[in-house]
Order: sequence, then structure tokens, then C-alpha cells
Amino acid sequence: MGMEVEIRGLLHIARAFISSNSEAEAERLLMDIIPMSRFRGKVYTVGGFTRDQLLGIESKDLDVVVEEDGGSKKITRYIHNMFPKETSAPRQLGSAYPIWQINFKRDIEFNGKTYGTLGAEVQFADTQKESYPDDKSRQRVVEYGTLDEDIKRRDFTANMLLRDLTTGELKDLTGKSINDIKRGILRGHPGVDFDEIMRQDPIRLLRLVRFQAKYGWRVPLDVIKTVKKNSARIKTVSGERIRDELVKVMKVGKLAQAIRFMKTLGLLRYVMPEVEAMSGTEQEYSRGSHQEGDVFKHTMLVLRSAKPGVVNQLAALLHDVGKPDTQEVMGGVIRFLGHEKVSGEIAEAIMRRLKFERKDIKAVRKMVEMHMRPHHFVRQDAGPRALRRFVREVGEELVDAVLDLAEADSLGNLPSENEIPRLRQMIREVQNVPVEEKPPLDGNEIQKVLGIGPGPEVGRAVQFLRDRMDELAGAGRKMTKSEAIRLLREEYEWWTKEG
Repeated sequence: MGMEVEIRGLLHIARAFISSNSEAEAERLLMDIIPMSRFRGKVYTVGGFTRDQLLGIESKDLDVVVEEDGGSKKITRYIHNMFPKETSAPRQLGSAYPIWQINFKRDIEFNGKTYGTLGAEVQFADTQKESYPDDKSRQRVVEYGTLDEDIKRRDFTANMLLRDLTTGELKDLTGKSINDIKRGILRGHPGVDFDEIMRQDPIRLLRLVRFQAKYGWRVPLDVIKTVKKNSARIKTVSGERIRDELVKVMKVGKLAQAIRFMKTLGLLRYVMPEVEAMSGTEQEYSRGSHQEGDVFKHTMLVLRSAKPGVVNQLAALLHDVGKPDTQEVMGGVIRFLGHEKVSGEIAEAIMRRLKFERKDIKAVRKMVEMHMRPHHFVRQDAGPRALRRFVREVGEELVDAVLDLAEADSLGNLPSENEIPRLRQMIREVQNVPVEEKPPLDGNEIQKVLGIGPGPEVGRAVQFLRDRMDELAGAGRKMTKSEAIRLLREEYEWWTKEG
């Protein structure tokens, strides 16, 4: 009884460090279950969840290790048997690895307490040791290992901190993890060859970039040298895995920091050589614009002002990626004629290579190809009709995103003249009457009205109707079908009479 009271007291202290999300609630539940189970003294949280707790940051990735051969399978079955209605059946994540996951389908009532576990996903793994028999591939062989061996196979000390789910105490087997997390230092286990860690699984090269960008942590010189030495190994990593690391950075709006660091480490030339090529591509700054420097420097400033999110960040990164291929010097002036279209094509190629979703590829390409239009509207003092056509061509769902990109582009041009907010207000005013994408008549109906067959004249008639729709919208009206027929007959009166 005395030991039970002592354990409960330690758990109470541990919970002071835990946030209130569903994964944290799942951990709280585990700390009530495990001390009284046969898994007592064998189960630990590890990695990002424990690290973020120490930093006071809410984390969703709850990873648990069990120091027992086959322990992850056994403990997930144990939990599922305790709460069969509240949890999913355990499933193994990859037949070659002892990693099992359970999902919490409901909150849980246990020992008179309520745990807000609904939605939590928890992964359990046996403690492992690993080897890479073929130096030219990344195929690894894993087998059961001790807790110490499991920690030594991990990437950075910041991800090696454990929490004992029996006592609630932090366990720092490296002797460096707690200090490195608090001081913000990224480095490897003091007793392991860091060069071998990076070489064996080169996705860790990008994980280093992600952690540095996300947290702004310091990377010691010896670590930088090791990454540079192994940078070419990133070529063996699949586009999907590279994409996943970049997405995590973009979601928090830190792609600019990541790209700069990738360039410093020699990774950018392998991951996105098209972006590396922007460095040294000079812009026209003799007449007072682009005093920030070359295309790469300009892009980093644009990216710094871009909103978080995959589409926003990638569009900002790639909006001028076609400039190296379109640069011309005419009369001593540097120009990039048609760079928007080329940039859009290159952006799509990069995103396809990295296996991004089709909808994101489509959105980024359109944003990149349209990013100069708002600047032209400002210079030409465009009227409502031109603005409504712009909204139609971009699509209502991307108008704000394109304007955001154009505004970031303005802020990245030193000295900055940001007139996009005024344009944004003008566009909102024309949107008071919704912009109709299609005229009231389709192509077949237009052919019947005009007595013509398929051909380019149908397209011109569609555009004619769209222009008239925009004029009517300026007066707060929508075009009816009968009105469209009348306008077509009036415009093409000579044609219909001949017909």
C-alpha cells in the first residue's frame, strides 16, 4: 500500500507537465494502468512528445517503447482487452517492424476518473537495435534491443529523452538530452558515431533541417560538417519522405529558414536544384527596384512574408523559379519575359517529383502563373470589369491566396511599395455581386442562337457574354438567359441575317 501511494504521488507531479490534448490524456491513462500491470518498469514515452512536454509545447505524436521482446504487441492487446469498446483493435505498422498502434474511439472511464482520450493515436514499439547491411541502400534490419541500444539508434539527443510511465520520471540515458533541449542544441548521442547515424538513414539530414527551422536551435560546427559530408546521400531518399519533412516545416511557416539552411548544408542542390539556381541570378535594380539582391535573396524575403501552409509557402518559394531560364539583357536592362508561365511549369515539375497532391500542384501552379496580374492591375489602375475577369480566371477559392502572394512579393522587393491592400479592397467591392464563371448559355445553345457549328467563334461569343455579364454586375445585376440571347443576336446581327 505504501509503494502504491508513493507511485501515485510521483504520477501527480509528472502530470503537471502534461497538456490536455487527447494524446496527453492517453499518456495520463497509461500512467494509471502500467504501474499495477505486469509491464511495470518496462514502458516509456520517447521522442517528440516527451521533448515538447519539457518545452511546454502541445504535441500530438505519442510514441511509446516497451523494453520487452514482443512487448508492443502484448501491451496493445492488453489495453484493447481492458477497453474493447473504447479502442480499436491493435494493428501492426509494417510487417518487418515491431510497431503496433491503437486508436481511442471514445473517452475512457477508469478507476472513477474520466480521460479525454477520444481521437488519440498511440504507437507502441519494442526497444530495438538496428543495422544496415548494405551501405548503398537504406534497408535496415531490426531486432530486439535494450532501452540503451534503442536510444543509441536515434538521431538527436533532443529526441532521446524518455518518461517512465511507471514512475512518471524523466529518464536521460545520454546525460545530454535535458540540457540540449533546454539550451536548444541539435547533436547526436555522445557515445555514437554521428557520421554513421546520418549516412545510414539520410532522411535524418532533413530532420535536422526541420528541427532547426521549427525551433531555431543551434547546430554545432561538427554536426554541420558531418551533414555536408553526407549531403549527397539525400539522393537515395524517396520524394514522399522528403515531401513529408518539408510539409511539417511549411505548416508552421518556416520554409524560408529551412531553405536557407539546406543551401548552407549542401542539401538544396539535390532536393530542389531549380531553387538553388536562383542564387546568383541578378535582377534589375538600377532603377530603384530589387535592391534586396538576386532572385534567391528576393525569394527568401517573399517567403518570410508568406502565410503558413503547403500551398502558400510553396507558391512563394517557386513564384520566380523560372527567372534563371528567362533572363534577358536588353539595352542594359535585365528582363524576365514570360517568367510566370515558365515558373508555373517548373513548380509543377518539382511538386510532381516530390509526390505532392494533385489539388496542391494545381493550386500552386495557378498562383505562380497569376502572381504578376495584381501588380499589373495596380500599375494600370484596372477597372471593375478587368477585376471581375481576374476573379473568374483565378477562381473564387484562390483569389485571396493570389493576392497574399502578390503582397508578399511586394514586401520582398526593396524598397517596398505595397499597394495590394487597396487592390484587395477593390476586388472585394466587385465581389459584392458574385462573379459568375459561366454565361447563362452553353456552347450548344450559342451555336443554335447564331446558327453556327463548333469552332473558335463560339469561344469568342462566350467571352463576349462574360464581358457583358461583368458590365451588368457593375450595376448590381445578373444576366438572364433571354437577355443573353438578345445580346448575342444584336452583337452578331449581320451573321444571323446571313444565316
